Amino acid sequence: MNKNIQNKEMDITNVELTPGEPTVCLENGEQGFECCCDECNYYLLCFPEFDPKNRKSCANK
Repeated sequence: MNKNIQNKEMDITNVELTPGEPTVCLENGEQGFECCCDECNYYLLCFPEFDPKNRKSCANK
């Protein structure tokens, strides 16, 4: 098996996820399935601008 081929990621309802591609992910709430982003293990991949090491991204202004 090629190391560059990733396994398909499935959510608990057996819908295929597309980690890091929120516009095409079937569970984004816009593709006819329920939005499950808040329960997704790959949630932060869809928000690369969020840096947990940068406290300013979380601070109230």
